[in-house]
Amino acid sequence: MRIITLSAFLFLSLFATAQEKRIVLHQINVVDVEKGSIQPAQTVVISGDRISTISKATSFKPAAGDSVVDCKGQYLIPGLWDMHTHVWAPDYFFALFIANGVTGIRGMFEQPFMADKWRTQGLTAGELVPRGYYAGPIVDGPKPIWPGSVAVGDAARGRKVVDSLKNTLKVDFIKVYSLLEPDVFAAIADESKKQGIVFAGHVPNKVRLLDAAKAGQKSTEHLYGFLEMASDSSDYYYSLVLGTIKDTVRYPNSLARRAMLQRTFNEQKLTDGIKALKQYDSYVCPTMTVNRGIAYINDTAFTNDPRKVYLVPMMKNMWDPKNDFRLRTAGPEFFQSQQAEYALKKKVVTALHKAGIPILAGTDTPNPYCFPGFSLHDELAIFTECGLTPAEALQTATLNPARYFGLEKETGTVAKGKAADLVILKANPLEQISNTKQISAVVLKGKFLGPETVSGLLQKARKIAGN
Repeated sequence: MRIITLSAFLFLSLFATAQEKRIVLHQINVVDVEKGSIQPAQTVVISGDRISTISKATSFKPAAGDSVVDCKGQYLIPGLWDMHTHVWAPDYFFALFIANGVTGIRGMFEQPFMADKWRTQGLTAGELVPRGYYAGPIVDGPKPIWPGSVAVGDAARGRKVVDSLKNTLKVDFIKVYSLLEPDVFAAIADESKKQGIVFAGHVPNKVRLLDAAKAGQKSTEHLYGFLEMASDSSDYYYSLVLGTIKDTVRYPNSLARRAMLQRTFNEQKLTDGIKALKQYDSYVCPTMTVNRGIAYINDTAFTNDPRKVYLVPMMKNMWDPKNDFRLRTAGPEFFQSQQAEYALKKKVVTALHKAGIPILAGTDTPNPYCFPGFSLHDELAIFTECGLTPAEALQTATLNPARYFGLEKETGTVAKGKAADLVILKANPLEQISNTKQISAVVLKGKFLGPETVSGLLQKARKIAGN
């Protein structure tokens, strides 16, 4: 038996035969994210990539060859999930994800051949890769917003695209997007159900939120559709969007229409709409980090963020509004509108939480001020601003993703038999959610990554960024 302090663990468990031995986290406080409580002074034993036992530290008897890590005063939580990511440079993104305790991701727009590689890559090749589920290309309207998307202009093609994505490209789910026409969206939803594959993503501009949920959309992103649903002018708004009514004097553009929604926002209507939403098996991924990042992109509190030392030049350039095709012509009125919407969206998150709608933590990294890895902790903090307790915020990045994927028996809590994807913290996250940032060590697929390794991952990302 070897008793090792966290600071001395180094690379012991990374690629050596020592990892074949049991890893023992001794005297650690286990955070029960489901109950919002602490199991003090526990011993957690990891065999292979699983938690084999959890017992009181006083009753634990080490076996010969155990690698025992002294974790007294530390806290153990399940590995975190970022449920809305876009991985552009895997070495860079994965280093920052894992160093921040993000051991699982849902990729919302990646190349399928890369996703296949990431699924099969592992520590045997010396590479640290989070668990991941990937959509492959976005499915959008006939003139997609993003290059690399699949353009779909009619229902028949929508069905063929679902079949191709599932059976040829082998994506994990279908991502629908903003410019899909209602009949095409309905065909994609129906074909996804027939093919037995999840579809998720944006509520298309011309589709109502409740209609998307009724059609079986597993999750909705960015809170799209909620302000529209909660507006006293909802019907008029959709008439404008669908083109059945023309009002170019009062509402000549989307900015004017968004102002109408903000002005006619009705909290009771929001409550009633969310009550209706609850009848469907639908999750919500608010991505408050990106909502805030766009709204305050020119705020010095963001532009001077010290974490920018981790940004690769491409991201620095992209975060400059002048270089973003969506923002380069935006004036003060646009950002004022986005700030007003962000404030309303915080009310939406509060209402969703009160109604018991399952919320997923996602950042939409690498959009403006969505730092890979780091910003998941920002997302959890924003949730507590919306009324969630620290335990409830933690659930959005642990238990809720497990339920979303149907993996409750596999992950989401610290329990015997579950995957050893874990984060060791220096302070209690149930007291203050910001304590999730105080990471001592990470366990990924049963591999212990001690403080030196975590620090090395951050330095690797910073070196890639050129800083």
